[in-house]
Amino acid sequence: MVKNNKKIIFWGTPEFAVPSLKSLHSLGLVKLVVTQTDKPAGRNQQVSLSPVKQYAVQNKLSVLQADKLDEKFIAELKKYLPATFVVVAYGRIIPEAVLDLSELVAINLHPSRLPELRGPSPIQTALLRGFKTTAVSLMQLDKKMDHGPILGQIKANISPTDDFLGLSGKLSQLGAQLLAEKIKAYLAGQIEAVAQDDNGASFCKLINKTDGEISWSKTALEIYNQVRAFNPWPSTYTKFGDLNVKILKVKVIKQNLKPKEIFIDKDKLIVGTSVDALEILEVQPAGKKNITAAEFIRGYHRYLSK
Repeated sequence: MVKNNKKIIFWGTPEFAVPSLKSLHSLGLVKLVVTQTDKPAGRNQQVSLSPVKQYAVQNKLSVLQADKLDEKFIAELKKYLPATFVVVAYGRIIPEAVLDLSELVAINLHPSRLPELRGPSPIQTALLRGFKTTAVSLMQLDKKMDHGPILGQIKANISPTDDFLGLSGKLSQLGAQLLAEKIKAYLAGQIEAVAQDDNGASFCKLINKTDGEISWSKTALEIYNQVRAFNPWPSTYTKFGDLNVKILKVKVIKQNLKPKEIFIDKDKLIVGTSVDALEILEVQPAGKKNITAAEFIRGYHRYLSK
């Protein structure tokens, strides 16, 4: 059995990071939680706690937040040292001067099969590209993005029905499992990190709101993957007439229509692409609630005939 008395400082913010924090907390390893500052959210812009902070507060864990990771922040952080940093979707770049304070080399959980899909959007990009499998990787942090040596990986299958929320949830649980398997051995210096093969590296970009706009000249499968990848943000959207509509659920069907040509078959709404067609199953008209295609046809037929 691996024995040590070392502790960790956990860096994370969104729901994706909570299972990992829970796993490490159950092992009695968490000395401090660092998360992004509370931000206004929703229509009323009420200040809300990050999912990670909510868990930390509920479980009486110490929390540190700051808008800037500056000298004042470092002075507070040093009160909890020595400790090793574990980073899971913190959401901003941690300066080298801060990472250097980690007792052992800081480690990070990345939701891809590194060196595949280095960068800020590995889950969305795996879905966009129609991958059948992906992974979570535990790596040491170095000066380059997602470049550090690998401590472990767990493979994950991607279902054809997985969207961002579903795949993110799956990978967050596997990440927590990977950390539970590796963290004590890492703190005891009993894992040998393996350098990544840079020749096999691929990269993904930051997702923008405009990435959600549908180009109907793409294939039906490409648009289907776009809908999966961008649920719930930035969402996938188009215009019917002059009406902005979010496309929430679709399925690929074998039908020959011109790109963006609309075919209505009773309660079915079918739109053409460059290869095959898409049956639209669920939409959200601008400023309205989610509705089925049948409801959309009945309530917004005038936009579909333009």
